[in-house]
Amino acid sequence: MGTMPAFARFWMVCRKPTAPHHKTEPRQRYSTFADAFTAAKRLAQQNDAQFVILESIEIVRPGDAANGELF
Repeated sequence: MGTMPAFARFWMVCRKPTAPHHKTEPRQRYSTFADAFTAAKRLAQQNDAQFVILESIEIVRPGDAANGELF
């Protein structure tokens, strides 16, 4: 797995899934962890539910050779 350049990184917030097949549907990107954390805290308080912060870790492009790391 490669390292994403800083300009390509982003975070998203979604409600914590409570079962294996529940969908996570993040809808907004945040350019800093601090912004995502603030949004997650606000959403958790407003909805009385747990929220998670997702971080981008890799870019997969069409035609990339499968090397077994992501599969």
